[in-house]
Amino acid sequence: MEIVRLDEEHLPDFQELYIEFFRELRGKQGWRPDEEESYRKEAETYFKRGDVIFLAYEREPAGFIRLSSREGCFWIEELFVRQEFLGRSIGRALVERAEEEVKKHDDALYLYVLPQDKDAVAFWKRLGYGTINTIELVKDLNPSGRTAFHAVELLGERFRIFRWKGEKFTEEERRFMELLDEFYRKGGTKEEFLRMVNRALKEWLK
Repeated sequence: MEIVRLDEEHLPDFQELYIEFFRELRGKQGWRPDEEESYRKEAETYFKRGDVIFLAYEREPAGFIRLSSREGCFWIEELFVRQEFLGRSIGRALVERAEEEVKKHDDALYLYVLPQDKDAVAFWKRLGYGTINTIELVKDLNPSGRTAFHAVELLGERFRIFRWKGEKFTEEERRFMELLDEFYRKGGTKEEFLRMVNRALKEWLK
């Protein structure tokens, strides 16, 4: 495997990988991807503005990682490995190369992961990344039920995550989300939820 930093010569490879990344992501989300040309231009824009981008090769383009810098922090924007190259530690190698680069400038590297992407969450945790405090909020200005959500919680607060194709939740996780959704639909409150959980935890600790 060879990892190279993106240059003009390798830009077409990055553009094709970037298109594949979004084709796969939109497939999971059940959304239609944009026109390929828009992704091609977007990838070129990231290269020209100086984002840190590394490509992995196994005789052919196998994957990429893109970093940006904003508000004084470095962020992993995308990490992608083609399906036929999964299981060869290419993703890990790309992350480690990115970390080496960031260490020259800063001592932390951030990223967002959608909570329903359990494979991604597990991958990042194996590499030593931990969950911190970002919460995304939304107001549906046209509540038509067009998007299906799961109910989850954080310290008793109700949150929603998009339903994805091919989700990998366990039966216990699915049952918990169903019960939680029903609890809040029937008027349950954060305080009631916390009291019930605290009682159950105390009982278990005995």
